[in-house]
Parts: sequence; C-alpha cells; structure tokens
Amino acid sequence: MAQKIELPTLGSVYRQAAADAVKSKLSSNGSLKALPKEAVVTEHPGISAEQVEQYRELFGGEAFDGVHRQSLPSVLVHIAAFPVQMALMSRKDFPLPLLGMVHLTNSVEHHKPVYAEQPLEILARAENLRPHRKGTQADIIVEISAEGQLLWSSVSTYLGRGAYMFSRSEHEEVASGSREFSAPSKTALWTLGADTGRKYAAVSGDYNPIHVSGLSAKLLGQPRAIVHGMYSAARMLEGREPESAGHSWSISFEAPVALPGRVAFAAEEKDERTLAFTGWHPKKQRRHFTGELKLPQS
Repeated sequence: MAQKIELPTLGSVYRQAAADAVKSKLSSNGSLKALPKEAVVTEHPGISAEQVEQYRELFGGEAFDGVHRQSLPSVLVHIAAFPVQMALMSRKDFPLPLLGMVHLTNSVEHHKPVYAEQPLEILARAENLRPHRKGTQADIIVEISAEGQLLWSSVSTYLGRGAYMFSRSEHEEVASGSREFSAPSKTALWTLGADTGRKYAAVSGDYNPIHVSGLSAKLLGQPRAIVHGMYSAARMLEGREPESAGHSWSISFEAPVALPGRVAFAAEEKDERTLAFTGWHPKKQRRHFTGELKLPQS
C-alpha cells in the first residue's frame, strides 16, 4: 500500500522535524519499534531545465541536451526524490528522529535514462530496522518511474544516533564498519571552499544547517560545517556515468568532510566495467568515503 502525498518541500519537512524535536520525539515515540508499513508516493512535474543547468554549472561536464548526454546524472535524480524520502522519515509513525540522522550508505540502480522536464512518479518506503553500535539504522527505498516504467531506484541507509531500540547485546554485537586504511595513489585533489554547502543547497534545495555555515553547524553540535554526502557522490561520478544509463553505483560514508577543506581522491579501474573510488583527508590519512561504479555490459 502507498499513501498519495503532495510533492513536499524540504523546508516544510525540516520545520516539522524541528517542531518534533522540541517535543522530544525520542522519548514520546520510544514505544515505536517498527517502521511504517505504508509507502508514500507522489507525482513530480519533472526536473526543470533551469535546475539541470544549475547542476551542470556546479559540477561541470557537457550539457544534458540529449546530444552530448542522454540521461540526467544519478545524483540530480536523487535530489528530485530526496524531499519524498524525508517526508517519509518525518512521519509521526517513523521511529527514528529526523534531525541528527546520519547518512551511512547509498546504492543506486540507474535502469533507464531520465530526462529534463519528464513527469515522474516517486515512491518511498522504509525497510530493515536493525541495531547499530551507535543507535538504530534503517533503509529507505526509493523508486522513480515514468509511464509505468521503472527508471531509477535507490537504497539509502540512515542511522538514528543514540536511538537504542534493541537489547544492549544486539547493539554491541554489530561489527564495527571501520577498516585499516592505506591510501591509494591520488588521482585528484578537491579544494572545497567554505561556501560549498551553500552552493550545493542552491541547486538541491537542501538547506540543512549542518552543511550551509559554520555558525549554523555549531548550533547542531558540529564544530564546523560539513560537506553534503551527495555532493561528494556527484563529484565522484562526474564525467564517469554512461550516456544512456543502465549502470549502478554505491557510496559509503565515513569521516565527514569539514568545510573549508581538501579531499584527496582516487579513481581506480577494478575491471573493464568497474571503477572504485576513495576520498580521504590528505594530511590526516582519514578516509571520508569509498564508492563504486559498475558500467553496463557492452
């Protein structure tokens, strides 16, 4: 089952989340031990040509005009779907608090091309509530279709930090995701200005305070603003996605990228269809993310 909703704005979702935080959602909904069974679905009028050009200006590359590139990039499609998954996670029957949620991983299947101005149907549902060493995690599944054809799907895993909903032993049994890090050969160095979060917000509409300025980040307990994870994903993928889709990719986030800052980046060919990516702090040798892109079979 799916509940039909109006296409939400991120501003309205964050305002609702802030109101819920004032009411201490963790304590008031402490009895909730399950994810909502009902999905949410909405109609999207299409990603505007103006937003497409804003994205291209931020991340570079050739025009998405059906000549130079057939499909819109996966992260821009994610941006269109993001308010819908946030609306699902802000529901009163969602057991984890939206504010302070940590994005752990994202995996995408970009099945078919998505075009500018193409009307879309976006569905989001929640699955797999489970323990984590630092709280409780859940998967948000998103499916984007047009005229009954599935074009794009994703699984985003989020952590409700401090939300211990299972027994102590269940949380403690979850293995640490950290691994020893040996930096690969660097292929690029990203220099990220203090305004990187604001530039991404202008394209995505996601003005999460933790990303847009140092002052607003401090109000949420973060010493400095940090880059949006999907900004890193977009930089990772730029110029590497195939023209007409049919590919898949994933990214796992580790240490956040503080702004301003620099990220050492490596793109390595694992085989003829697979690229592996790593981003890390060039001085502290601390890993920020790992990723993979699998190209379609020729």
